[in-house]
Amino acid sequence: PISKAYRRALGGFGTGVALIAADDAQGRSHGMIINSLTSVSLHPPIVLWCLANTSNAFPVFTGCKAFSVNILRSEDEAVAQQFSRKGDRILPPEQICRMETGAPVLDGALASLDCRMRLRQPMGDHEVIYGDVVAYRAEHGVDALGFFRGQYVTLKSGEPGGS
Repeated sequence: PISKAYRRALGGFGTGVALIAADDAQGRSHGMIINSLTSVSLHPPIVLWCLANTSNAFPVFTGCKAFSVNILRSEDEAVAQQFSRKGDRILPPEQICRMETGAPVLDGALASLDCRMRLRQPMGDHEVIYGDVVAYRAEHGVDALGFFRGQYVTLKSGEPGGS
């Protein structure tokens, strides 16, 4: 098992909080919270995120052809808590919309990236998932939800109109 000291060390790296969303084989939309999002390339636009092999959502997110990355607003802590727990991670239809790929996209997210599955790569106890960003949208002047040392925090926008 991973040591507490190692987890504390990693917790010193503050991150944003995003909800990944995809449909399962029956067409139900699932959401899951991550903080492992990385921009890999701007030309072409590619992102990656990491999924634990032990996640009960593993079959959904490794079996999908498309997914969305939804960066949460500072006031979305309840959403983050709900979709970071094990168990039911079904997104209610009234909370989603669709963009180019048809993957579920969280309505009201600070920013959303609509991605086509590009590559999955096993790495340690995780699967690294790469996506080609085919569409996106973003709000400006809005604070983001962050995670630092085991706590949710507000990441200030620094733009006019931000708090």
